[in-house]
Amino acid sequence: MRLRNSRHRCLLFFIATSWIFVPAAGANDTEGLFAGVRFGHELAEAEFAKNVRYNAGVLPSYPDGSEVAGSDRARDGFNAFSANLGYRAFLSDRVYLSGELEGAVYSNAVQGFMEGTYTGDERPIPAEHVFPGAWKVNKNHSLGFNARLGYVPRGFAFLGEGRSVYLISGVKWLDATFEIAIDNFGAGDEAIRSVTRKKRDATPWLIGGGLEFGSSKNRFDVRIQYSSWNMDHASGDGATEQSAYVPSTFDVDEVGISLGYTRSFSLSM
Repeated sequence: MRLRNSRHRCLLFFIATSWIFVPAAGANDTEGLFAGVRFGHELAEAEFAKNVRYNAGVLPSYPDGSEVAGSDRARDGFNAFSANLGYRAFLSDRVYLSGELEGAVYSNAVQGFMEGTYTGDERPIPAEHVFPGAWKVNKNHSLGFNARLGYVPRGFAFLGEGRSVYLISGVKWLDATFEIAIDNFGAGDEAIRSVTRKKRDATPWLIGGGLEFGSSKNRFDVRIQYSSWNMDHASGDGATEQSAYVPSTFDVDEVGISLGYTRSFSLSM
């Protein structure tokens, strides 16, 4: 289920205010600077939606203007490798707060095929239909900030001195690429084909939780997280039959699982 704007604003408020807490004196060897790497896979569902719009008076058949829409959904996954650098401070003997900068690169893509909206017996013409064609979304790289709120349980000693459970939230700047193709025929059987490929920026946000285990200096963790992001593109102005206004949007929801390694550089003596 997609989370709405109110929850999004709460998430950003938590990130923005995370550093106002004053760390308590009680801490352990996991407090201080840390660096890590992470490998993961993000199961993604992407929705591609496209409209074709004409202004009033452009098409003789539609004197008040024309608008048709089509959409398609596809599921696949992105592979992710990331590195982070951050600082952990203890609020009490067992509760800590950390902030980290994280950079990531990705591989793989989500792709589908827009069926179009034409269902008649005759071949469509540009003025009246959303054309069919393949589409694809790639994530390239990202840079972001994460905040963790963690707890060190008294039990479960077999997980090591560095054990903890944590909640995480964050926001990223993402460089992504989309590709849209159309492949159809117009009046007179002429081919109507094109490919649009553009880079776009997006701002994914994430929430999740994890389990950390190992020594106070060298730790591993398993994390599950949810993130959401979108991007869009538009062409034409709808003022002539040859320049339809065509806005396109991509909405992506992801559920990721990852394994990370962290090295702590304690400042305590």
